[in-house]
Amino acid sequence: MLKSLLLATASVAPQGPAAEIVPCAECRPLTEPPCSYVITQDAKGLITPTDPVIAWVRGKHNGGAIPIRHFLSGPRVINDTYGLFFFDPEGGYVAGYEKDYGYTFHGWRRGVMVVRHTDGTLFSALTGEAFAGPRSGKRLTRLPSIATTWEQWKLQHPESTAYDLFDGKRYPVVALPTEPARGSVASRGKVDARLAGDVDVLGVCVGAARMAFPLDGLPDRAVLQDKVGGWTVVVFWQGRTRTAAAYRAVAGDALLRFEPDAIAPRTAPFRDANTRTRWSIAGRGIDGLLRGRELTWVDSIQCRWFAWSAENPRTAVHHPATPSRKGPGEKGR
Repeated sequence: MLKSLLLATASVAPQGPAAEIVPCAECRPLTEPPCSYVITQDAKGLITPTDPVIAWVRGKHNGGAIPIRHFLSGPRVINDTYGLFFFDPEGGYVAGYEKDYGYTFHGWRRGVMVVRHTDGTLFSALTGEAFAGPRSGKRLTRLPSIATTWEQWKLQHPESTAYDLFDGKRYPVVALPTEPARGSVASRGKVDARLAGDVDVLGVCVGAARMAFPLDGLPDRAVLQDKVGGWTVVVFWQGRTRTAAAYRAVAGDALLRFEPDAIAPRTAPFRDANTRTRWSIAGRGIDGLLRGRELTWVDSIQCRWFAWSAENPRTAVHHPATPSRKGPGEKGR
Protein backbone atom coordinates (compact mmCIF):
# COMPACT_ATOMS: atom_id res chain seq x y z
CA MET A 1 0.00 0.00 0.00
CA LEU A 2 1.31 3.44 -0.83
CA LYS A 3 2.25 5.21 2.39
CA SER A 4 1.05 8.50 0.95
CA LEU A 5 -2.47 7.15 0.52
CA LEU A 6 -3.47 7.19 4.17
CA LEU A 7 -7.04 7.65 5.31
CA ALA A 8 -7.53 11.23 6.48
CA THR A 9 -10.22 12.58 8.80
CA ALA A 10 -12.34 15.46 7.53
CA SER A 11 -12.72 18.34 9.97
CA VAL A 12 -16.10 19.41 8.57
CA ALA A 13 -18.81 16.98 7.48
CA PRO A 14 -19.49 17.53 3.75
CA GLN A 15 -23.00 17.95 2.43
CA GLY A 16 -24.79 16.64 -0.70
CA PRO A 17 -23.01 14.27 -3.12
CA ALA A 18 -19.65 15.06 -1.50
CA ALA A 19 -20.91 13.45 1.72
CA GLU A 20 -20.25 10.01 0.17
CA ILE A 21 -16.53 10.71 -0.22
CA VAL A 22 -13.82 9.18 1.95
CA PRO A 23 -10.97 11.72 1.82
CA CYS A 24 -7.29 10.92 1.25
CA ALA A 25 -4.00 12.33 2.44
CA GLU A 26 -2.57 15.02 0.19
CA CYS A 27 -0.91 13.88 -3.03
CA ARG A 28 0.92 16.43 -5.12
CA PRO A 29 0.10 16.08 -8.84
CA LEU A 30 2.71 16.11 -11.58
CA THR A 31 2.44 18.97 -14.06
CA GLU A 32 3.98 19.10 -17.55
CA PRO A 33 7.02 16.83 -17.22
CA PRO A 34 9.47 17.40 -20.11
CA CYS A 35 8.99 15.13 -23.12
CA SER A 36 11.25 12.87 -25.17
CA TYR A 37 10.73 9.70 -27.23
CA VAL A 38 10.15 6.07 -26.30
CA ILE A 39 13.29 4.80 -28.04
CA THR A 40 15.44 7.47 -26.35
CA GLN A 41 14.17 6.72 -22.85
CA ASP A 42 14.34 2.97 -23.36
CA ALA A 43 18.07 3.23 -24.07
CA LYS A 44 18.63 4.46 -20.50
CA GLY A 45 17.66 1.06 -19.10
CA LEU A 46 15.47 2.56 -16.38
CA ILE A 47 12.20 0.97 -17.47
CA THR A 48 11.64 -2.80 -17.41
CA PRO A 49 9.98 -4.54 -20.38
CA THR A 50 6.99 -5.55 -18.24
CA ASP A 51 6.43 -2.12 -16.71
CA PRO A 52 2.74 -1.21 -17.10
CA VAL A 53 2.03 1.93 -19.10
CA ILE A 54 -0.89 4.02 -20.20
CA ALA A 55 -0.53 4.70 -23.93
CA TRP A 56 -2.47 7.26 -25.92
CA VAL A 57 -2.95 5.78 -29.37
CA ARG A 58 -3.65 8.78 -31.58
CA GLY A 59 -1.97 12.13 -32.21
CA LYS A 60 1.52 13.32 -33.08
CA HIS A 61 4.26 10.68 -33.30
CA ASN A 62 1.53 8.00 -33.19
CA GLY A 63 0.78 8.77 -29.56
CA GLY A 64 2.90 8.07 -26.51
CA ALA A 65 3.29 6.08 -23.30
CA ILE A 66 3.64 6.83 -19.59
CA PRO A 67 5.30 4.21 -17.32
CA ILE A 68 3.06 4.09 -14.27
CA ARG A 69 5.70 3.35 -11.60
CA HIS A 70 7.84 6.25 -12.75
CA PHE A 71 5.25 8.98 -13.17
CA LEU A 72 1.80 8.05 -11.79
CA SER A 73 2.08 5.63 -8.89
CA GLY A 74 3.06 8.41 -6.47
CA PRO A 75 1.20 11.54 -7.59
CA ARG A 76 -1.76 9.66 -9.12
CA VAL A 77 -2.54 12.71 -11.29
CA ILE A 78 -0.70 14.24 -14.26
CA ASN A 79 -1.81 17.59 -15.71
CA ASP A 80 -0.11 17.90 -19.09
CA THR A 81 -0.22 19.22 -22.64
CA TYR A 82 -0.60 15.66 -23.95
CA GLY A 83 -3.48 14.87 -21.63
CA LEU A 84 -4.90 14.61 -18.16
CA PHE A 85 -4.18 11.27 -16.48
CA PHE A 86 -5.61 9.68 -13.30
CA PHE A 87 -4.21 6.47 -11.75
CA ASP A 88 -6.59 4.43 -9.57
CA PRO A 89 -4.81 1.20 -8.56
CA GLU A 90 -7.75 0.04 -6.46
CA GLY A 91 -10.08 0.34 -9.46
CA GLY A 92 -7.45 -1.21 -11.72
CA TYR A 93 -7.23 1.58 -14.28
CA VAL A 94 -5.51 4.68 -15.60
CA ALA A 95 -7.94 7.16 -17.13
CA GLY A 96 -6.76 9.54 -19.83
CA TYR A 97 -8.62 12.70 -20.83
CA GLU A 98 -7.96 15.59 -23.18
CA LYS A 99 -5.48 18.12 -21.83
CA ASP A 100 -6.52 20.18 -18.84
CA TYR A 101 -4.93 21.55 -15.70
CA GLY A 102 -5.68 22.10 -12.02
CA TYR A 103 -6.63 18.58 -10.82
CA THR A 104 -5.57 16.74 -7.67
CA PHE A 105 -6.40 13.41 -6.03
CA HIS A 106 -9.20 14.09 -3.54
CA GLY A 107 -10.46 10.75 -2.17
CA TRP A 108 -12.83 7.89 -2.98
CA ARG A 109 -16.53 7.46 -3.63
CA ARG A 110 -18.08 3.98 -4.11
CA GLY A 111 -14.52 2.65 -4.08
CA VAL A 112 -13.59 4.81 -7.08
CA MET A 113 -11.00 7.59 -7.15
CA VAL A 114 -12.29 11.17 -6.97
CA VAL A 115 -10.35 14.19 -8.25
CA ARG A 116 -10.85 17.84 -7.43
CA HIS A 117 -10.35 20.82 -9.72
CA THR A 118 -9.11 24.16 -8.42
CA ASP A 119 -12.60 25.60 -8.99
CA GLY A 120 -13.98 23.15 -6.41
CA THR A 121 -15.63 20.72 -8.85
CA LEU A 122 -15.40 17.03 -7.94
CA PHE A 123 -15.05 14.42 -10.70
CA SER A 124 -15.15 10.64 -10.91
CA ALA A 125 -11.69 9.68 -12.16
CA LEU A 126 -13.17 6.66 -13.95
CA THR A 127 -15.96 8.35 -15.91
CA GLY A 128 -14.70 11.94 -15.97
CA GLU A 129 -18.14 13.11 -14.86
CA ALA A 130 -18.47 16.02 -12.44
CA PHE A 131 -20.89 15.22 -9.61
CA ALA A 132 -20.45 18.19 -7.25
CA GLY A 133 -19.35 21.80 -7.58
CA PRO A 134 -19.74 24.53 -10.20
CA ARG A 135 -19.35 22.16 -13.18
CA SER A 136 -21.60 19.40 -11.87
CA GLY A 137 -23.03 17.33 -14.73
CA LYS A 138 -20.20 18.15 -17.14
CA ARG A 139 -17.94 15.37 -18.43
CA LEU A 140 -14.27 15.36 -19.38
CA THR A 141 -13.50 14.12 -22.90
CA ARG A 142 -11.69 10.80 -22.87
CA LEU A 143 -8.36 10.48 -24.65
CA PRO A 144 -8.03 7.45 -26.97
CA SER A 145 -5.80 5.22 -24.86
CA ILE A 146 -4.99 1.66 -23.80
CA ALA A 147 -3.25 -0.03 -20.88
CA THR A 148 -0.30 -2.16 -21.98
CA THR A 149 3.39 -2.80 -21.23
CA TRP A 150 6.48 -0.79 -22.06
CA GLU A 151 7.88 -3.63 -24.18
CA GLN A 152 4.72 -3.97 -26.28
CA TRP A 153 4.36 -0.25 -26.88
CA LYS A 154 8.06 0.16 -27.70
CA LEU A 155 7.80 -2.69 -30.20
CA GLN A 156 4.75 -1.03 -31.75
CA HIS A 157 5.78 2.64 -31.70
CA PRO A 158 9.40 3.38 -30.71
CA GLU A 159 9.01 6.80 -32.36
CA SER A 160 6.18 7.85 -30.04
CA THR A 161 6.32 10.31 -27.16
CA ALA A 162 7.55 9.52 -23.64
CA TYR A 163 8.42 11.68 -20.64
CA ASP A 164 12.12 12.32 -20.03
CA LEU A 165 13.51 10.24 -17.16
CA PHE A 166 16.76 12.27 -17.09
CA ASP A 167 19.20 10.32 -14.87
CA GLY A 168 16.44 8.33 -13.16
CA LYS A 169 16.55 10.42 -9.97
CA ARG A 170 14.39 13.39 -10.90
CA TYR A 171 11.12 11.45 -10.46
CA PRO A 172 11.01 8.90 -7.62
CA VAL A 173 9.92 5.44 -8.74
CA VAL A 174 7.02 4.25 -6.55
CA ALA A 175 6.16 0.55 -6.42
CA LEU A 176 2.64 -0.38 -7.43
CA PRO A 177 0.50 -0.99 -4.33
CA THR A 178 -0.14 -4.62 -3.42
CA GLU A 179 -3.14 -3.92 -1.17
CA PRO A 180 -6.14 -1.64 -1.68
CA ALA A 181 -6.14 1.67 0.15
CA ARG A 182 -8.37 1.71 3.20
CA GLY A 183 -10.27 4.71 1.88
CA SER A 184 -11.28 2.88 -1.27
CA VAL A 185 -12.48 -0.16 0.65
CA ALA A 186 -14.33 1.94 3.23
CA SER A 187 -16.29 3.81 0.58
CA ARG A 188 -17.46 0.75 -1.40
CA GLY A 189 -21.03 -0.43 -1.49
CA LYS A 190 -22.48 -3.78 -2.49
CA VAL A 191 -20.97 -5.08 -5.73
CA ASP A 192 -23.24 -5.90 -8.69
CA ALA A 193 -23.53 -9.70 -8.47
CA ARG A 194 -23.40 -10.32 -12.23
CA LEU A 195 -19.60 -10.58 -12.00
CA ALA A 196 -17.04 -10.89 -9.23
CA GLY A 197 -15.83 -7.51 -8.02
CA ASP A 198 -12.19 -7.92 -9.06
CA VAL A 199 -12.88 -9.27 -12.56
CA ASP A 200 -11.15 -7.18 -15.22
CA VAL A 201 -13.48 -5.68 -17.80
CA LEU A 202 -13.29 -3.27 -20.69
CA GLY A 203 -16.07 -0.78 -20.11
CA VAL A 204 -17.40 0.74 -23.34
CA CYS A 205 -19.48 3.92 -23.74
CA VAL A 206 -21.49 4.87 -26.83
CA GLY A 207 -23.83 7.76 -26.15
CA ALA A 208 -25.90 6.77 -23.12
CA ALA A 209 -25.25 3.04 -23.65
CA ARG A 210 -22.75 1.14 -21.51
CA MET A 211 -21.38 -2.38 -21.89
CA ALA A 212 -18.74 -4.30 -19.94
CA PHE A 213 -16.65 -6.91 -21.76
CA PRO A 214 -15.23 -9.43 -19.22
CA LEU A 215 -11.56 -10.14 -19.94
CA ASP A 216 -10.51 -12.81 -17.44
CA GLY A 217 -10.12 -16.28 -18.92
CA LEU A 218 -9.80 -15.19 -22.54
CA PRO A 219 -7.15 -16.86 -24.75
CA ASP A 220 -3.90 -15.04 -25.55
CA ARG A 221 -5.41 -13.47 -28.68
CA ALA A 222 -9.13 -12.83 -28.76
CA VAL A 223 -11.71 -10.73 -30.58
CA LEU A 224 -15.08 -9.82 -29.06
CA GLN A 225 -17.82 -8.08 -31.00
CA ASP A 226 -21.17 -6.65 -29.96
CA LYS A 227 -23.68 -3.86 -30.54
CA VAL A 228 -23.39 -0.91 -28.17
CA GLY A 229 -25.66 2.10 -28.57
CA GLY A 230 -26.31 1.27 -32.22
CA TRP A 231 -22.63 0.82 -33.12
CA THR A 232 -20.92 -2.46 -33.90
CA VAL A 233 -17.93 -2.48 -31.57
CA VAL A 234 -14.94 -4.82 -31.77
CA VAL A 235 -12.69 -5.47 -28.77
CA PHE A 236 -9.13 -6.65 -29.35
CA TRP A 237 -7.42 -8.58 -26.56
CA GLN A 238 -3.77 -9.52 -26.05
CA GLY A 239 -3.42 -11.82 -23.05
CA ARG A 240 0.36 -11.64 -22.83
CA THR A 241 0.21 -7.97 -21.91
CA ARG A 242 -3.40 -7.99 -20.63
CA THR A 243 -4.28 -5.26 -23.12
CA ALA A 244 -7.81 -4.57 -24.35
CA ALA A 245 -8.92 -1.95 -26.88
CA ALA A 246 -12.29 -1.07 -28.45
CA TYR A 247 -12.92 0.23 -31.97
CA ARG A 248 -15.80 0.68 -34.40
CA ALA A 249 -15.88 -2.37 -36.65
CA VAL A 250 -16.20 -0.37 -39.85
CA ALA A 251 -14.06 1.00 -42.66
CA GLY A 252 -15.94 3.59 -44.67
CA ASP A 253 -19.38 2.05 -45.32
CA ALA A 254 -18.21 -1.54 -44.84
CA LEU A 255 -18.83 -3.53 -41.68
CA LEU A 256 -15.66 -5.51 -40.91
CA ARG A 257 -15.55 -9.00 -39.39
CA PHE A 258 -12.48 -9.47 -37.22
CA GLU A 259 -10.67 -12.56 -35.95
CA PRO A 260 -7.46 -13.30 -34.08
CA ASP A 261 -4.53 -14.37 -36.26
CA ALA A 262 -2.55 -17.11 -34.49
CA ILE A 263 0.48 -16.96 -36.80
CA ALA A 264 0.78 -13.18 -37.15
CA PRO A 265 3.50 -11.25 -35.30
CA ARG A 266 2.76 -9.51 -32.00
CA THR A 267 2.63 -6.18 -33.81
CA ALA A 268 -0.43 -7.23 -35.86
CA PRO A 269 -2.28 -10.10 -34.13
CA PHE A 270 -5.74 -9.42 -35.58
CA ARG A 271 -7.18 -9.42 -39.09
CA ASP A 272 -10.45 -8.66 -40.78
CA ALA A 273 -12.03 -11.36 -42.92
CA ASN A 274 -13.18 -8.81 -45.49
CA THR A 275 -9.81 -7.52 -46.72
CA ARG A 276 -7.36 -9.81 -44.86
CA THR A 277 -5.72 -6.71 -43.43
CA ARG A 278 -3.76 -7.32 -40.23
CA TRP A 279 -4.35 -4.86 -37.42
CA SER A 280 -2.38 -3.78 -34.36
CA ILE A 281 -3.76 -3.48 -30.83
CA ALA A 282 -3.68 0.29 -31.48
CA GLY A 283 -6.20 -0.16 -34.31
CA ARG A 284 -3.80 0.51 -37.18
CA GLY A 285 -3.68 -1.47 -40.41
CA ILE A 286 -0.18 -2.97 -40.62
CA ASP A 287 -0.40 -4.92 -43.87
CA GLY A 288 -3.06 -5.74 -46.43
CA LEU A 289 -5.57 -3.71 -48.38
CA LEU A 290 -6.21 -1.28 -45.50
CA ARG A 291 -2.58 -0.78 -44.53
CA GLY A 292 -2.09 2.66 -42.99
CA ARG A 293 -5.76 3.07 -42.08
CA GLU A 294 -6.87 3.65 -38.50
CA LEU A 295 -9.98 2.24 -36.88
CA THR A 296 -12.08 4.70 -34.91
CA TRP A 297 -11.35 4.29 -31.21
CA VAL A 298 -14.44 3.87 -29.02
CA ASP A 299 -14.68 5.52 -25.59
CA SER A 300 -13.57 2.75 -23.24
CA ILE A 301 -11.53 1.98 -20.14
CA GLN A 302 -10.01 -1.21 -18.74
CA CYS A 303 -10.84 -1.53 -15.05
CA ARG A 304 -12.27 -3.79 -12.34
CA TRP A 305 -15.93 -4.70 -12.36
CA PHE A 306 -16.70 -3.24 -8.93
CA ALA A 307 -15.52 0.18 -10.13
CA TRP A 308 -17.23 0.05 -13.53
CA SER A 309 -20.57 -1.16 -12.18
CA ALA A 310 -20.53 1.33 -9.29
CA GLU A 311 -20.25 4.24 -11.72
CA ASN A 312 -22.40 2.64 -14.44
CA PRO A 313 -25.15 0.69 -12.64
CA ARG A 314 -27.25 0.25 -15.80
CA THR A 315 -24.42 -1.27 -17.80
CA ALA A 316 -25.00 -4.30 -20.00
CA VAL A 317 -22.55 -7.21 -19.90
CA HIS A 318 -21.21 -8.81 -23.06
CA HIS A 319 -21.76 -12.56 -23.37
CA PRO A 320 -19.46 -14.34 -25.87
CA ALA A 321 -22.32 -16.54 -27.12
CA THR A 322 -24.27 -13.47 -28.24
CA PRO A 323 -23.96 -13.27 -32.05
CA SER A 324 -22.50 -10.11 -33.56
CA ARG A 325 -24.73 -8.99 -36.38
CA LYS A 326 -25.24 -5.93 -38.52
CA GLY A 327 -28.30 -3.95 -37.55
CA PRO A 328 -30.89 -2.79 -40.08
CA GLY A 329 -29.48 0.00 -42.21
CA GLU A 330 -26.34 0.29 -40.11
CA LYS A 331 -23.99 0.85 -43.07
CA GLY A 332 -20.93 2.39 -41.52
CA ARG A 333 -22.44 3.50 -38.24
